[in-house]
Amino acid sequence: MKRTVPFLMVVGVSQGLLLEVNGKIFPKDSFPEECKNLLQGVKCNANSYGKYHLESKKDGELTYNKATFGGPEGDQVLEQSWEKDGKVTKAIIENRALKKLSTLEVKDGKTFYSVLDLTDQSKKNSEENWEDNLVVPSTVLTYIKPFAEKITKGEKVKLKIAVLDRRESFSFYIKKVRDEKSLDGESIQVLEMAPSSLIVSLAVKPMYFYVKEKSGELFAFEGESALRRKVGDSFEKMTVRTAYEYKNYAAPASTKTMKTAASKQDCDPASFLNSKMPMKCEVKQ
Repeated sequence: MKRTVPFLMVVGVSQGLLLEVNGKIFPKDSFPEECKNLLQGVKCNANSYGKYHLESKKDGELTYNKATFGGPEGDQVLEQSWEKDGKVTKAIIENRALKKLSTLEVKDGKTFYSVLDLTDQSKKNSEENWEDNLVVPSTVLTYIKPFAEKITKGEKVKLKIAVLDRRESFSFYIKKVRDEKSLDGESIQVLEMAPSSLIVSLAVKPMYFYVKEKSGELFAFEGESALRRKVGDSFEKMTVRTAYEYKNYAAPASTKTMKTAASKQDCDPASFLNSKMPMKCEVKQ
């Protein structure tokens, strides 16, 4: 099946950023001893198994997020999303491990999914009724910000997480399970996100977000990662601990975004799958 290549652009990486996050990903079953205090807010300097990078910038009335997960074999997952207050309107996920290019678009009260198998070029579509608490992984914390007081009181917040490669969304609850103190005395909230369905909970374990109460910044995560570990010729799911560092920008550096046409060979999914170089493309449809 012949596929139309999306419109692709190279955008200045530092141009107009609102937020930049870098993360170190450590498999939980081989967590370095020197990082035992990571969940208490201590910076981990050990070499990590994988890396996470997120950039956020304004795109008209929406916020555009680009998140990259990389492992020993190079970049593995590129997640792009367009959202307002954490509520996703459009998303594209390019996944090397799954060999899939998945998209989501909200339109006319519906959520439309499309998944392209990059191995045989087959394509599957589906749709479901849209709900205004629909998020993707990179927008979860943005979505729950207005509910900070509610969460601090121990109340649950419900959200729908879109799983693009499965072409459907699942209901989760996020709540504070305990308060902690960092080793330097800073207040920490530990948030648990778990499926609302008993059946789904048999397959999906709770995930934990470690958040600085004063700033609201996520500094650590524990749970299943989008990054998979390569074992032989396959990629297996992996439970991890991730340490994050934030760079907040008070305002975009410029209201203008530099856009330069990129060649197909630089940016299309096939090149993404075969390349070990850092990804440099944004995919727009």
